[in-house]
Amino acid sequence: MKFRIVLTGACVGAVGLTGCGGGTGDDARPVGAAGSSEAVAAVRAAAATTVNAGSSRTRTTMTMQSGDRTVVLTGEGLFDYRRRIGTVSLQVPKDSGITGPLQEIVTPEALYMKNAAPEVPPDKWVRIDVAGLADGNLLSGGSADPTTSFEILRGVNDDVVLVGTEKFGNDQVRHYKGTLDLKKAHDQTPANLRAPLAAALKSFASPTIPFEVYLDDQGRLRKVQEEFNLASEGGQGKDKGQTAKVVSAAELFDFGVSVDVQPPRPEDLYVAPATPPAPAVSATRKP
Repeated sequence: MKFRIVLTGACVGAVGLTGCGGGTGDDARPVGAAGSSEAVAAVRAAAATTVNAGSSRTRTTMTMQSGDRTVVLTGEGLFDYRRRIGTVSLQVPKDSGITGPLQEIVTPEALYMKNAAPEVPPDKWVRIDVAGLADGNLLSGGSADPTTSFEILRGVNDDVVLVGTEKFGNDQVRHYKGTLDLKKAHDQTPANLRAPLAAALKSFASPTIPFEVYLDDQGRLRKVQEEFNLASEGGQGKDKGQTAKVVSAAELFDFGVSVDVQPPRPEDLYVAPATPPAPAVSATRKP
């Protein structure tokens, strides 16, 4: 059984998780009474505050678990949050059939991948239409699209709590944890940005997303971690209706960095060879 999300099959179909299992969260989810209104407001404002910072570098980790198999993807990149474009270099598992890192360019309309598959020339990019991805490219590329990941914070529930203050590099940060409501986030996101969240609502087994964030003294996100449970595509017997767990984490630093990223030129895109037509079947007369 394969799950809808876990690296786009056109590129790294090797990372498709099989089996069943997955959890519904861990100790990151607070239990008990509602959190403070100040904590809720701080988390809800963090997305806009971070976008207003303009850009940053990122370090990402995505951990995918299904049954007894765990796949970990790590990446480094930089994003322009106002233009909603960025790039990431992703380390993929050794059994993916790919040699070296997977290069990605993320835009609102498309996900571009270089070194995407052995049969693709190394100097060509594979273009994947975001509208055709089951999750709106929230997770499909192997690292969360930061702008969409930020938008989910609009759906923060009132169980969010301030865990405390911690040291993050050279900075003091506030650590919050709680749950997010994907449906609430969709409804509170501007209409022109809703499409990825609408797609994600159809892909995830639950609209409730456990999360943790770390905010600096300016209210910017320094780290965001979100946990998703993915609905399976079919399955039979005991596998039917099972989910896989994906934990996506991103660290943000070097705010205001210059991001000189553009979508690949048309001539740099990979065009798959046309499939030859099936041979005609000639009718034979019976003697």
